[in-house]
Amino acid sequence: MPSLTIDRFDGGLLLSRPSSVAPANSLSILRNMDVQPGGWLRSRGKVKIAGGALQIPPQWKGLEANGAALWVFCWWNVAASPKVNDIANLDVGDRVVYAFRSTGSGGDFTQAARSRLLGVTRWNSGFVAVGADGTGTVYPTLFTLNTATWTVTATAISDVNCPKTGLMVTAENRVYSITDDGQSVRFCKVGDPTDWTTASNAGILPVAQHFNGSQRAYGLGMYQEKLAVFGDKSVQLWNIDPDPTAMSLDRVIGGIGTRHHKSIVSLNGDTLFLSDSGVRSLTTPANTLFPTDVDLGLPVRSLTTSPRDTTRFSSGALEPAVLALAATPFSQYWVTAPASWSR
Repeated sequence: MPSLTIDRFDGGLLLSRPSSVAPANSLSILRNMDVQPGGWLRSRGKVKIAGGALQIPPQWKGLEANGAALWVFCWWNVAASPKVNDIANLDVGDRVVYAFRSTGSGGDFTQAARSRLLGVTRWNSGFVAVGADGTGTVYPTLFTLNTATWTVTATAISDVNCPKTGLMVTAENRVYSITDDGQSVRFCKVGDPTDWTTASNAGILPVAQHFNGSQRAYGLGMYQEKLAVFGDKSVQLWNIDPDPTAMSLDRVIGGIGTRHHKSIVSLNGDTLFLSDSGVRSLTTPANTLFPTDVDLGLPVRSLTTSPRDTTRFSSGALEPAVLALAATPFSQYWVTAPASWSR
């Protein structure tokens, strides 16, 4: 009986390559394995459920890591939160801390499941976060952590120039945030995320001047020490500096972008994001100065549903349904994008 011996697997993940140009005796599909330089195979990382049985109540939103703890957030019109911290992992003692900001009194905390987290960015051992309570009012907040008591203190950011989109990134001891109309990027005073007004320190980047057509800014990231401002059809790279007068536009990369701030992730010196054409790397178009089909997203393009319909406006704020993270121990980019907002 005829037989075939498969002794090469290095073509396995490149599904876009037709069999006519693939090496002989190579597989067209490879599941749960990664092809490494040199052609050897590595099993993909597995997920292990942490020890313990902690369940986070539905009033708490998000799951962010900083200050040796996992963080969840809530804004509601009660005087204080009923929770402060919990042990999240009995195996190693990891903690969850509950970042709460009171927006008034007389409310019912059981209804705080309607609280929303619009966005966060790290600040020292805490976070700058933007959230909303059940009234739709948006509250920029600085949360700081006391690691001796594992309690979180909330400080209101009342500066009228602080954007409320939650589309933020921290760089060079500043927070940068997209304005509510998506036409500018504001930045706070050096070392003070509560001050967005001080002249010759806090300021604004006029990104709308460099968009073509009706574009707006949807997301922010960092790429090789530059601030990357993402529209849906282009990416602007800005030189940033403690001196606002030294900030300048480096270049505009056209033909590629994203509507999903939470898909933008830095990994191993690159910046990855989910565009309408699938997972893309910023390095490829930045180096070639134009988009190309030769990109890291090709192996999974057939599995990626276009995310263009998974962003909506609610109470004047963007709510993207796409989430991503850098699985650094595996050098992997993990992203989830539902086929529709309702999922």
